[in-house]
Amino acid sequence: MVAIPWAAGMAILASALYGDFQSSMFSDSEFYIKLFLIIIATFLGVAGGYAVNDYFDYELDKANPARTDKAVYHGVKRKALLAYALILGTPSMAIWFYLSYRALIVAFILFICILAYSAWGKRNTPFSNFFVVAAVALTPLAIFYVYTPQITLAAILLGLINLFFEPGFTWSGVCRDLDGDKRLGIPTIPLRYGIPLTAKIILASWILVVPLSLALFFFTELGAIYLIGSTLAGLWLVFLAIRFIRKPTPEVGGSVFLKAMLWLWVFSLAVIFDIIFLL
Repeated sequence: MVAIPWAAGMAILASALYGDFQSSMFSDSEFYIKLFLIIIATFLGVAGGYAVNDYFDYELDKANPARTDKAVYHGVKRKALLAYALILGTPSMAIWFYLSYRALIVAFILFICILAYSAWGKRNTPFSNFFVVAAVALTPLAIFYVYTPQITLAAILLGLINLFFEPGFTWSGVCRDLDGDKRLGIPTIPLRYGIPLTAKIILASWILVVPLSLALFFFTELGAIYLIGSTLAGLWLVFLAIRFIRKPTPEVGGSVFLKAMLWLWVFSLAVIFDIIFLL
């Protein structure tokens, strides 16, 4: 739900800015091949990362019946999760290598971040989510490396947008599991510092998404569709965070987590449709 539209939006933007096609972008088969491969590589990499995380959290998830979305509650054996991680992760890395060795290097760093989060960070520090934030923030760099060997301002701005969206997205979701994490001894930001302070941190983080989205608009010369869509999506995040501050409960945190996905869809579709109509 989150990997596909986000990867598609970043890939289409990178194509429009730095793609070197034989003809018009949308009439060139190379554009569609690269777009398909980037989406598949991103999806397989994210899915493989979840398999790695479920492997290390297997016993914890078994002791937390509220997490019915986890593999342990669907008849998946722990050893099988390593097989899934390999089956999903290996072709993902192979695709990145085919597209760009620079993209492969970034993808490998993303894997190390997720491995560090799953194997060590989650059980030892309330700031473990920063491993995930780092992985999400670096994703645009991997995608842009497919089209240009340079670290571009557009990739940096997209990385910063990710950097400030992801903490609030994850921390609001973690609030749902407060009782389970307390029982299992998992240190999290909401558990260590409380949900009210977490809600305020989320607002501070999400407020920055709006000016960064505007900065991307001015740098890339995207049009009105992107401007309106990204601004409304950013204001939606701010509204959710304010609502969470007013009622800082695990239930509202879970609701904010799910509704925040709308930002990602609107932002990504605003990029895609803006480029389609501009070209």
